[in-house]
This record gives sequence, C-alpha cells and structure tokens, in this order.
Amino acid sequence: MCASTSPPATIVAAALPLIADALRAAGIDAARAFRDTGLALQPSAHADAAIPLDAFARLLQQAGQQNDDVTRLWQCGAKIAEPALDCLFPTGLRERRLGLLIDRVLEDLAHLQEGTVFRRTVAGDTCILTYRINDPSIWPRSRDVEFTLGFLDAVLRRFAGDALHLVALGFEHERDRPSGLERATGLAALYGEPANTLAFPAALLDLPVMAGNGRNSAWRDRPPRPCTAPPDLERRILDAIYRRLGQGGVAQADIAGDCGLSVRSLRRQLDASGQSFRSLLERARLAYALWALTETGLPIGEIAHRLGYDGQSAFARAFKRRTGAPPSRYRCGHTKGDGPSARLPGPEPGSRSRKTRVVNGPDPSDCGSPIPDRRLRRLREDAERGAVSGVEQPLPQGQASSRF
Repeated sequence: MCASTSPPATIVAAALPLIADALRAAGIDAARAFRDTGLALQPSAHADAAIPLDAFARLLQQAGQQNDDVTRLWQCGAKIAEPALDCLFPTGLRERRLGLLIDRVLEDLAHLQEGTVFRRTVAGDTCILTYRINDPSIWPRSRDVEFTLGFLDAVLRRFAGDALHLVALGFEHERDRPSGLERATGLAALYGEPANTLAFPAALLDLPVMAGNGRNSAWRDRPPRPCTAPPDLERRILDAIYRRLGQGGVAQADIAGDCGLSVRSLRRQLDASGQSFRSLLERARLAYALWALTETGLPIGEIAHRLGYDGQSAFARAFKRRTGAPPSRYRCGHTKGDGPSARLPGPEPGSRSRKTRVVNGPDPSDCGSPIPDRRLRRLREDAERGAVSGVEQPLPQGQASSRF
C-alpha cells in the first residue's frame, strides 16, 4: 500500500502566546524553543490558524530540554489554565457543575487538537481523565504530556481547591529523568502505562462552578467556535484505530461505529477510495509495533497483547513478514530515536523504524509515597468492563486478525 496521503494532524495556534508567556515565567528561553522548532513566536492573528501537531510536541520537548526540573513543563501547563479558561474555551464556564465543565473543556481541546484522545470516565468512586496523541510517530512527546496533565490538574484545582487529592497519575513514556512530580502532585507517577491518565475522587464532579469563578463574565456569551471541515475518511479511520491500539484487539464494526458509519458504509467508502480496512489496520499496527520496539522497554509479549494478537508467536510471525526480521532482532538493531519520527512505514519488508511507547516503572528510591500500579490498572479494568460514565465511553475489546 502507498504511504498515507492524509494531511498531518494539527493544533490551533491560539494557545501559543499563552504558552510563550508561561515558558518565559518559568525561566525558559521561549524564543529559542520556538526557533529550534521552526515556529513563529508570534503566530497568525487568524483565530483558526493551525500548526502541525508534531511541531507543537517538539516545541514543548525543546522547552523541557532547557531545564532538568521535571516539574517545569507541568508548572507551565498549570500557569495557562486560568487565562485559557477565560479566552480559549467557548463553553466550559457556562456550566454550573465541575463534571460538566470538564466535559466541555475536553470537547474544546479535542476540537483544537486533532488526532488526540481526551476522555473522562468514571469507575466506581474514581474519575479518570485520559489523554493520548494517537499517532505513534509523534515522538518523543513526554514534555507535552506533562504540560497537558499539568493544565488539567490546574483546572481541577481552580474549582476544587484543597478538596482535590489525586488518586493516580500515569504516563505512557518511560521515565527519562529523575522524578519530581510527587512534589507537585502529592503522589508518585507511574510510567509505561497504555495512556496518560489523571485520576481523582469522582465525588468532586458534583462541585458547583459558581458564576464568579470566571474572571471574565462577558466570556460566557461568546459564541462557540465554528466547526471546521471534518477530516478525510482515511484519517478518521486511522485515528479510530490508533485510539484502540495498545488496548487489545480492533474490530471493523467497532471502528465503523467510532466513525459514525455502518460496516457496509465503511466498506463502500473505502472501496471508492481504493483502500481497505485491513490495509489501514496493518499500517497502524506496524507503526505501533515499530514505535514500541524502538522507544520502549515493553516486553514483546506485552506488545503482542496490546496489539490484539493471540500470542507472542503470532505477533512475531506477522512482524517478520512485514519487516524481514523478528521483533527481538529488530529491537537489537534499532536504538531509541532511530530514524525520523515523522516517517510512516509502508507495508513492504524493510520499512524503517517508527516509535513506541514505554515500560519502566518508577524507581522506588525517587518516590515520596508510592502508589501501587495495581490501583490504576484496576480502575482501567473496571472502566473496560463498562462501569463508567463520561464524555467518551472506554473502548471495548474487539477482535482483530493475527496478521499485519
């Protein structure tokens, strides 16, 4: 199959001035970070001007490299929460309950940032906020995650105050420098998770959001941002597949439902574009596998499970058919950062490296009050069994072919 012709995912540039101010306030050379990323420090004044999502992730990664303090980007995300609520989100402060405000903020974030999962789920007495960029080629992105979860944490604290006590904090990336987030959050972060998560007591969702909590009351009357043209079919399908990859199998019926189509309509539209569901699924699975093998320490059996294979041997056979080498040999020959992150591998054997997720857990010696990862995993399992509510229901396990 030919390489993707879909345009890259983008993010609306309206937040860049706020981010630049937050970087400067944190002692980071914002001009240097923008320059090293190839972005203009003063973006277009057009309200819907957009930049590539991978450039945005690189901007925050560059900014984070200027300082070894792991809390610096978390603090920058927290700093823009107040002004962002007042000037970026057209619906959040119209709500009167914290749960509804969070839903509106996540919806607006999803509108501003393409190709990304923003989700709220409730499992038992715990609410879980999930964030993940779908495309594994946008890597590294650890500083973007810290920035985004820091922003969401600050939004919660803006209205919950001292009542907010985080239950769990999970990152998909490996710990790449000494942990210090427990100082900012009160708990030890987990690394190598399937997605980036922030969990807190669900009882806080019922907290009132008073009219005076927003600094700019006139902001409530601002009309919602107009909808942009929907992404093309290929991108919609790949986004839907990427949302489910790493969490088990992927069924065509589930992807069709995620795209608002029947299976018949999905097949008809793919046929008309000269593509097939299987070819898109194969491409996405291979991309995830290459990322996981080169950018994480995940065991090969865990990668096979996350991709929905019946077992490690089925994954190894499929991977070798596509690349000409078994996963273990491929991993030995490709180190972290190998190959340009923007390259999307095609289906022919010999396709070069892609990027993956992560495995190592926190070093207990660095953690103030460790939170066992059993807690977060149990919450995620509860959500997958359907004991949830929220903006987007957790993704059910599907079925997928054991072949790439």
